[in-house]
Amino acid sequence: MIELNLDLAYLSYYYALSTKRINQYAVRDPENIITLETMAGAVTLDKEEFMKLMTHPAKVAKILQLERPKNRYLILKNLNERDLAKILPYLNSEQLAWGLQYFTSEKLEELINKLPTEQVATLVFQHFGMMDILNLMEDDKMNKFLKSDKLEKKDVMKYFEQLDDDKFRAIMMKQFGISMQDKGKGDYIKMIDEMNPDKFLEFLMNFERKDKMELISGLVEINPKYILEFDNEDISKPFMLMDKDKILKTMPVLDPEFLAPMIEELPPELIQVVATQIDPEIFAEILVQEFPDVLMEMLLG
Repeated sequence: MIELNLDLAYLSYYYALSTKRINQYAVRDPENIITLETMAGAVTLDKEEFMKLMTHPAKVAKILQLERPKNRYLILKNLNERDLAKILPYLNSEQLAWGLQYFTSEKLEELINKLPTEQVATLVFQHFGMMDILNLMEDDKMNKFLKSDKLEKKDVMKYFEQLDDDKFRAIMMKQFGISMQDKGKGDYIKMIDEMNPDKFLEFLMNFERKDKMELISGLVEINPKYILEFDNEDISKPFMLMDKDKILKTMPVLDPEFLAPMIEELPPELIQVVATQIDPEIFAEILVQEFPDVLMEMLLG
C-alpha cells in the first residue's frame, strides 16, 4: 500500500463523521464499510459512498493531498513505463523540457537530430541565422542543395532580381570577365534566364563560397521550405555548439508532442520525477479516468 498522508480532516468534514457514526459502522456488515489506515491515522467509511466520492477528481485531489509533490511522486512510482507515457502528454513544454537535463549532451544532440527538420530549424533559428548554419557547412552539402530538383529556377531569378546592382556586377565579372562591367542588371537577368539547365547549374556551382552562402540564404528566405533539403545534423551544428544550459532553455519552444517522446527515453525512475510536475487536479482526473484500479489499490490496500 502507498502510504500517503491523506487529508483525513477533509474526509471527516465531507462525511460529517462523528464518533457515534463511526460506532454505527462497527455493527454493520464488514463488506459495506472500509477503513483507511495511513501515516496520519485511520478513518472508517461507508464503502458505497466512498466509491462515489472517488469519481470526483477535485475531491480526490483534496483527499490525496495531490498538491504535495511527494504524494504525486509516490503514486507515480507505482506506474509502469506504459502508464507513465499516458501522463507525459498532460505536461506543458516547459515542464517536459526541464526533464531533458538528465540527458548527456551527446544524447541530447542525438534526440534533437531525430526531430522533424522543421522543428530542428525552429530551435536553431532562435539563436542563429541561415548564414551561421552555412558558415559551418561543407561545400559539397551546399552544392547538393543547388543541384536539388526541388530548387525552382524562378526563385533563383527572384534572388537575382532583388540583388544589389554592385553585388550582382561583381558576381558576373568574376565568372564572365571584364565584359560584364558596363552591362546592367537587366542584361544580367536576361543572360542568366536564357542559360540552358546545364549552363545554369554550372553558373551556380562556380559561385565563390561567400556568394554561394548568400545565394542559398536568400533562397531560404524566399521559400522557407528549402530548409527541408538539408540534413538535420548540418542545420543543428551551430546550435549544438552552445552550452547545454542555453540549449535546454531553448527547448520549450517545441510543442509537447515533440518533447514527450524524448522524455520517454529516460529511465522510468527519471520519467517519474519529470511527471511529478503534473497539475494536481489534472492528475486526479487521470487517476479517476485512466487508473481507477490503481486508485482503489492505493487507498484500500
